[in-house]
This record gives sequence, structure tokens and C-alpha cells, in this order.
Amino acid sequence: MPRNKPKDGTKGTCSLISLGCPKNLVDSERMLGLLNLHGFRLSPQPEGSDFVVINTCGFLQAARDESLETIREIVRLKQRGSTRGVIVTGCMAQRDQELLLEQCPGIDQVVGLHARDEIALAADRLMDGFTQQRTLFRPAPARPLSDAGRLRVTPPHLAFLKISEGCDRLCTFCSIPQIRGKHSSKPMDEVVAEAE
Repeated sequence: MPRNKPKDGTKGTCSLISLGCPKNLVDSERMLGLLNLHGFRLSPQPEGSDFVVINTCGFLQAARDESLETIREIVRLKQRGSTRGVIVTGCMAQRDQELLLEQCPGIDQVVGLHARDEIALAADRLMDGFTQQRTLFRPAPARPLSDAGRLRVTPPHLAFLKISEGCDRLCTFCSIPQIRGKHSSKPMDEVVAEAE
């Protein structure tokens, strides 16, 4: 059933919780920029937002535990009527999508790392009440996704700049290649343009 459209001309309000490393923060800033560009008004608080995006970490067990607890907390907000939807993305979503949907049935959409730039599509699905497909995943691209158009949340004197993605080493103790794919670098001109 479609959701009521806001009267202020926007598509609705969203909040984003970013967990994990600086790479995740860059991904969060890119998603905030895309959501804003597509007409969603950003809110610093999950309470009262139409939906909450949780950008998870899936690298260490402690980070996965923090991600699960954060998801459960936001699902409880949804159950109390303080938000209408929950979108989960990030490394844990990429690594453990079935586990997330099983352990946190209140999740509305799961978006894989490589589908990050389609976050507005997932938000539109949620706002329109589309429930047939709850996951959005894409294969790892041959080169890193562009981070242009980010909505920075760091202090003015600080910004993170991704120059590469993934890893080619298959160390038994590390899940980065499984989560983020093979190592690939951004072209130098793209890195310089993002830095400027």
C-alpha cells in the first residue's frame, strides 16, 4: 500500500546512521548526496524520519554486533511508529544479507555495497509500499564507484578520499575481498577532481 506523500514537495525525510571505517563514511556521504538530489529531506534524528538508512560494518565480530544492535534499535523505533521504514546497506549487508533478513524481519530493504548508487530506488520502493523485492545487489564493478556528489558530514577542515577499493589478497583471517571485491584503483583525474 503506498505511503502518504509529504505536503512540502519533498519525497519524504530520511536519516542515515554510518557505522565502521572511513570508507563507509564516504559511502554514507555519497548516499546522502543521492538521497538529497532525488528529493528526500535529510534529518539528523531517526525519530520522526520517514525511513532510516543504516550503513553497517561487517568486518570484525564486534562491528557486526554493533550493526545488529543498531538495526534492532531502529526496527523497535519502527514498531513504535517513530519511523516508517528501515534500509540496511554497507559491508554487513553485502556479507550477510540472508542473516540480516532472518534475524531482523523488520528490515524493509537491503542494499548491497555495489548497488550503493541506487539507494534512492530502494527509498522510492519503501515509500511506495513496494514489498515484493526487498534486496538490491549488483556485482562488483571493474573500477570503484565514483564518490562525486557527496554530502559531507565531516568538519570543514577534514574529508576522506577513497583512491581504491577492495583487495586481491585472500588472507584467511580477512573478509575484505569477499565484501568489497577485488582491488581496483580510481583513475588519477577522478581522484584529483574529488579532492578539489
